[in-house]
Amino acid sequence: MLFTQSQQAARNTLLLMGKTFYSGVQMMPDLKLRLYPLLIGPTGVGKSQIVRTAANRLEAHYLRICRGDWNVVGSRAGRPTTYQVLDYVATYPRVLLHLDELDKFSDLQNGDWSAAIAGNLWSILDGVHPVAEYLRDVTFSDKPAPTAEELEAKTKNLWIVGSGTWQSVYQNSKAASSIGFGRDSDDRKVGMEAIMASNLISKELLNRFNNDAIFLEYPSLEETRSLLNASGISKLAKQLGVRVEPESIDWTHGGMRALETVGTRLALAYHRQNPASLAPQGAQAAGQLP
Repeated sequence: MLFTQSQQAARNTLLLMGKTFYSGVQMMPDLKLRLYPLLIGPTGVGKSQIVRTAANRLEAHYLRICRGDWNVVGSRAGRPTTYQVLDYVATYPRVLLHLDELDKFSDLQNGDWSAAIAGNLWSILDGVHPVAEYLRDVTFSDKPAPTAEELEAKTKNLWIVGSGTWQSVYQNSKAASSIGFGRDSDDRKVGMEAIMASNLISKELLNRFNNDAIFLEYPSLEETRSLLNASGISKLAKQLGVRVEPESIDWTHGGMRALETVGTRLALAYHRQNPASLAPQGAQAAGQLP
């Protein structure tokens, strides 16, 4: 994965917190360490990629759940989300649960369904899992069923990382027109202070994560140009006789996704001009341009 300075800092913090969590080392026995990180940043800065990368580095199975994925007990829409989480806990030695798009959980006080989801969410974040109910519901066909004590112990290896956009902070900012990749405006950084001052993030949510939230910023013009070079986009564009600059890219479609779209267009153009490039590469080094 490509990393800007902001992304590198976020990844390194996640890895340190994850290693501390999974180590089980408790330097202060009477003090609970707050090791659930919260990532905050605008659309397209790579939050999900960073969390997935951390899971791979920590050898943890990655499970991402968003607001629209959530099912409560008794729902006809599918298996309860709390049971899905325990499916993973029962199967894998380490699980990283990525609670993404937490800003879309803002309606948790509106209606019975949302209240039920809120109850589930707070319980998971508080380390309270429906182990007994789950074991009565599930059938283990390929292995012996764990005891309640065994499954409860395995939940200690469930590490939770939260992330959200809270995009309205950016949209309501006077910097809205200058926010985005490839911008070099001094006004473009909304900053953590604006996020916190907006009161868009509920105290109930913040209190369940580490208070030192990790804030990701859009890359500057210089960083964006470095991304173009590091990704190979600039090199491939030169081979095709075209020029790609940060200012020429439409970043309105989601930051890193826009970068991937440009890369895809160039790759397809190259293969169109050079059909033989799609043949088995043999001795050619994987991942290098023909």
